[in-house]
Amino acid sequence: MKKLLGLMEKTFAAASMIGIGLMLAIIFLQVISRYFFGYSPSYSEELSRYLFVWVVFLSLPVVSRQGGHMVVGLLLERFTGARLRRLKIAGGLCSITFLAIMVYQGIRMIKLASWQTSPAMELPMSYVYIAIPLGCAAMLLVALDELVDVLKGGTRS
Repeated sequence: MKKLLGLMEKTFAAASMIGIGLMLAIIFLQVISRYFFGYSPSYSEELSRYLFVWVVFLSLPVVSRQGGHMVVGLLLERFTGARLRRLKIAGGLCSITFLAIMVYQGIRMIKLASWQTSPAMELPMSYVYIAIPLGCAAMLLVALDELVDVLKGGTRS
């Protein structure tokens, strides 16, 4: 499981960096094009917005594995031992429940939007929405791994 999560983290991190680079290039070219030529491609804003959605959802598991998500540090500092362990288990179970709901609803959203296309690029909107269950499913795996570590007595935060 750890090897799979490590490979997933590297893949998603690389995809996120590529997505951010493409967003930067697209927006830069859009500004230059509008300033010098008075023309802005209609697809550029839409494409950068969809890349942003993908980057956000692909970054979720990467940031989570690196411990970069926001936590309520006050609670973690106040509790120790068994109480801290119970708190981490409760937090893990809440995260897993939320992420499972997001995966389920993301899949429903893909199905509902399968007939819809984006206005400028005429891209099927289901391609955009695939990022939601994909990123949340990956983060669900990370949350499950963290919960297993806590249940085994590990010190993961």
